[in-house]
Amino acid sequence: MIRTLLAILFLLNTAVYADDYSFDMESIETKSFEYSGYLRAEHKYQTLNQESPLYTLLNRSDDSQNAFLNEALFRFTHYKDDFKLIGALSARYVNIDGIDEDLFTVYQLYAHNKLSINHSIDVGKKTLKWGTGYFFNPAAFLDRPKDPTQPENAYEGYVMANYSYNKSFDGDLKNLKLDLIYMPTTSKVNDDFYNDISNNLAMKLYLLYFDTDLSFIYLHSDEQKDKIGFTFSRNLATYFEVHGEFAKQIEGYHSYLIGLKYVTENDITITSEYYYDSDGLTKDEIRSSIKLLPFSGKSYLINKFSKKEPFGIVYSSIYFKDMLNTEDHSHLDTLGFIYTFKNNLEIDFSYNLNSGNKESEFGKKLVSDFTWLKMTWYF
Repeated sequence: MIRTLLAILFLLNTAVYADDYSFDMESIETKSFEYSGYLRAEHKYQTLNQESPLYTLLNRSDDSQNAFLNEALFRFTHYKDDFKLIGALSARYVNIDGIDEDLFTVYQLYAHNKLSINHSIDVGKKTLKWGTGYFFNPAAFLDRPKDPTQPENAYEGYVMANYSYNKSFDGDLKNLKLDLIYMPTTSKVNDDFYNDISNNLAMKLYLLYFDTDLSFIYLHSDEQKDKIGFTFSRNLATYFEVHGEFAKQIEGYHSYLIGLKYVTENDITITSEYYYDSDGLTKDEIRSSIKLLPFSGKSYLINKFSKKEPFGIVYSSIYFKDMLNTEDHSHLDTLGFIYTFKNNLEIDFSYNLNSGNKESEFGKKLVSDFTWLKMTWYF
């Protein structure tokens, strides 16, 4: 009888504690599908530079133009055990002075399979995002170049196969990751990397060593010259980070970047980078060119200052950015204001001014200055 009573008390006690620690299994269930993205509308009102050689070359007679952009970006991840399908799709409508264009772009669409704890493989169209620079990434050999005026934008990847080995440690070396890439090209696949048949092999060794992020990169191509690269990033304090990149084409150009990110006591974020490309255009070459590719000069210094909640206005920030061509001392200045509503709607309004003599990079731009309104709803 006593044993029966003890057994009943034990079961009751267990039931009470089980109720205290009960949990809903559905609440921790792994989602099989996740998505995010945005809807964006942009308008630029641009004042034309009538002293620009392009103004004459294009037979312009007006003094301004309007540019519109509407874009929908959809990102998704589908999970199935150790398998993921990852994608990013974009649909855009562009209209510049009545000339319009529709664009549909697959930024990413690749399969990820975790082979074991340390091993995984990705196959498909993927954006690697190599490099530590914010405005430029000279060592990101298999990524499309950033637009320094919009470095946070999504970028189209390349079709490739990517094997990764990742392992963590307890010592001074905290993490090691090895990426091996195979990327073919034809006249239809990855053709803007090389417009013919080629085979490209890349290796990136990443180390987190003494709290410093280090990467060593090598790219081999059977049709183009090989390249080597190096990147680093380190937090000198919680509010102060330094980073850099170096890239070298074997028997060819070299380029490098050095930068920092610093947050002041007044919560002003300063991002500064200096970029140099030995193949870039000199001051004299810029002077003699009529039409220039964006940021094709030899060296640039970019400084951005941003402040959250200025004058106590919550959900807002202001920023100023100066992009200086150190060869001819022309520059693009941007002063902007961002406000984010509670429904994830963000408004970014800025005034942008190209300055410099009429023979300099920014001084000879077709557009002398412009206002830029961006409205983005994130989901």
